[in-house]
Amino acid sequence: MRLRRRLSVLVAIALVPSLLLTAYNAARWRIFLEQESRATALSEARVTSSQLDQIIDNARQLLTAMTKLPLNTDNESECASYLRSVISDVATFHDAAIVGPDGKLVCSTAPDALDAADRLYFSQASNAGKLRVGTIVQGRPTGSTSIRLSVPYKDADGALKGVIVLIGDLEKFAGRLQAYQWRPDHRLILLDGHGSLLLTLPNDDSGQADALAKLIFPPNSYAKSGAVVVKDPVGRSLIVGVAAASGGAAENLYIAVALDGDSALAETSLVNVRGIAFDFIFIILAVIGVWLAAYLMIDRPVRAIIRSAHKWESGDKKSAFPKFRFSDEFGQLSAALTRMSGRIDELLKQKDLLLRELQHRVMNSLALLSGLLEMQRRSTKSAVAKENLANARDRIVAMGTVYRHLYQTNTLEYVEFSEFLRTICETSASAYVGTKRSIDVDAEPLELPGPHAISLGMLTHELITNALKHAYSDNESGSIKVTLKHKKRSGIDLSVSDRGRGLPPDFKIDRKSSSLGMKMIASTARQLGGTLEINRLTPGTEFVIHLPADIARA
Repeated sequence: MRLRRRLSVLVAIALVPSLLLTAYNAARWRIFLEQESRATALSEARVTSSQLDQIIDNARQLLTAMTKLPLNTDNESECASYLRSVISDVATFHDAAIVGPDGKLVCSTAPDALDAADRLYFSQASNAGKLRVGTIVQGRPTGSTSIRLSVPYKDADGALKGVIVLIGDLEKFAGRLQAYQWRPDHRLILLDGHGSLLLTLPNDDSGQADALAKLIFPPNSYAKSGAVVVKDPVGRSLIVGVAAASGGAAENLYIAVALDGDSALAETSLVNVRGIAFDFIFIILAVIGVWLAAYLMIDRPVRAIIRSAHKWESGDKKSAFPKFRFSDEFGQLSAALTRMSGRIDELLKQKDLLLRELQHRVMNSLALLSGLLEMQRRSTKSAVAKENLANARDRIVAMGTVYRHLYQTNTLEYVEFSEFLRTICETSASAYVGTKRSIDVDAEPLELPGPHAISLGMLTHELITNALKHAYSDNESGSIKVTLKHKKRSGIDLSVSDRGRGLPPDFKIDRKSSSLGMKMIASTARQLGGTLEINRLTPGTEFVIHLPADIARA
């Protein structure tokens, strides 16, 4: 991974905690606002419940006063007139009635009123002996819905004479509650003790309010008050506060206030999303800024230094390292590399000069040694000694040839061995081959380290010399073929072959062999990690040196 990538990753990691902290604060703030919305819904439900208690308590006082007055139930018209005079100033209730102990209607302000023996408001008031708020009732003659308050009245002896009923108009109930500055984004739901919907504000969708009542009533019917979060029929999240009436006549009524949770939390959600988005964008911009700054201030100078180093490494000694302000680290590094490259260049020149001087001295020493051996050979009378001295001279001449090739090619480490092999063959041909014999070379390119090239060159010279001396008689014509081939799997093969008289039948190469040249050939092949193979041709002989493929990289 590049340095500027590492810096960008580090910056991103350093800024991630800030993003996480923003997300944590956003979540905490949302939870806080949701709790505040729950508290608001519950508070408004309780306030509205107290307002409803006041409305019903006023009705209770009116009914109690009516029970204290003597009512002439024998005269129906007079009784009805009395009831009209009582409720004329009461805006919430539009009708009143008196029901006898048997449930038969005694008198009423409503036309065509029917019996009430099967109505809960009658039976509850009769059995409880106190004021009761009945469930929502649909009038039989009119079909309109209303809420009814009933209270029993008794004679002087305490005997039940009947039930007085006030019939409340739901729209007027709603109007009284709407007068308390009701917020348009809130919904008010009034439930009876059975979970039935009595009224809703706003009353634009009573079907949706009824479905909502079925969701919120069961969990709050025992707790009497609380706040819940539900989904309405269209999928909106609603925060609902439910409060039961405080007691008395309205103890079986429930007030529910529903807030649109999505609207209540919309602003904070938007703020939270913006905060997280801004933090994320800030992290991206910071990473981009670090990326560009690292490219301009770090990556580009480093690349310039690396390019100069590669050029210098490839042999372009004139390539200078880039110049920066010396006061910064890159300027100091470039200056230090420039000084170091200059010093290395001087050392390499000194090394090359010393090596050339050494090679020159070695060649002179080999030439002097070969001359001494030649002088000794001429002064020796023994034929065997002359042959041995001649062989030693030839090997020294071969070593001189190798060193001369290295000196001329100006190579210190690697040698192109195919050219080196041709040079050895040309030297051998000029020294030993007459007009009747020739040396053919077929060599593929191969780069070898200097020491391996020297060893393999000496080995090849020894094989050529043996072929020239032993393959053909003195006046016999013939050729020697030298090949260097790359094998696909087995490495590299170097072969020297002739079409001469061949080897003796009992020829072997082992430690007991008297031939110094053959011992040297076998030993050199083993040192190079290869093997020596001798093939008898018809006619002639082929010596093959099998070398491993990695010798060129050794």
